[in-house]
This record gives sequence, C-alpha cells and structure tokens, in this order.
Amino acid sequence: MFKAYKYYWENSFKYQATSTRADYWWPVLANLIIYAILWLLLVACGVSSFSSLINGSTQGLGAILIIAVLMAVFGIANIFPGIAITVRRLRDVGISGWFLFAAWLLSIILGNVDNEFCNGLMAILEIVIWVFMCLPTNYISKQGWWSPNKSEDKEIPSLRNENE
Repeated sequence: MFKAYKYYWENSFKYQATSTRADYWWPVLANLIIYAILWLLLVACGVSSFSSLINGSTQGLGAILIIAVLMAVFGIANIFPGIAITVRRLRDVGISGWFLFAAWLLSIILGNVDNEFCNGLMAILEIVIWVFMCLPTNYISKQGWWSPNKSEDKEIPSLRNENE
C-alpha cells in the first residue's frame, strides 16, 4: 500500500502510461483513510468547540480552522495526481484518457440542469467510470471493442513492475 501511494505522488503528472488496479485502488484507500481521520478530528474539535462556546469561550476554534485548512490543502494537492492516475487506469483498461475529460464535461452540463432525468444520467455515468476502474488490464482491447494507441507509453514505477 505504501509503495503504491508513493508511486501515486511520484507519477502525478504522467498521463501517457498505464496503472494497474492495485496502483489505482491502494491510493484511493489511503486517501479515504486520511480524509476519514481528518473528518473525525474536525468533528471532535467541533463538538469540543461547541461545548466551549456554550460556556462563553472561543477555545478550540483555531483547531477547527487548522484542520479545515489541512483538508483543503490536501484536497487541492490531490487534484493532479488523482486525474493522472485515473487517466492511466483508463488507458490500462483500454480506453482513451480523453474519456475522463468528456465525462467531466458531461457531468458539468448535466449538473447545471435541475432535472431528475439528468441526475439519473450523472449517476449512471459515475457508475460506468467506477466499473471501468475495476476492469482488468486490457479488458476492452481483449474484447475487440477498442484498440488504444499505446505506442507512446512511458514506463513508470508501478506495482506491476515488482511482480515480474
């Protein structure tokens, strides 16, 4: 898990490569654990601060601010590595990385429409992306549906290289 998370940060701006399921899901799990810890700290500080506010003190509000800033910085820092690993994972499955951009644009368009049908389409789109993230390597090209151009792929550190 730690090696996959290290590779996640090392390959933050490498889009022309592939990533295995383990390369993708271990960092997702690590980020989920980090966010859960930060949220629990935020809730604990919030409860503590709320009780001190009732007693007429502002003690603990600084801790809430610090944790909120940490969460924001961590979220912003994860934008480019998250996009890169998702693109690499899609390329590993056999789909162009531009699919993520198209899905993102479609979600922006559908998200601006206040309609149950559009909300349903957004949910289906997210489920499709999650299914793609779970597919094995070269699944799409092995089925004969698509043949991605991977001639310009670069070799990057990956858990795949350690298993060989």
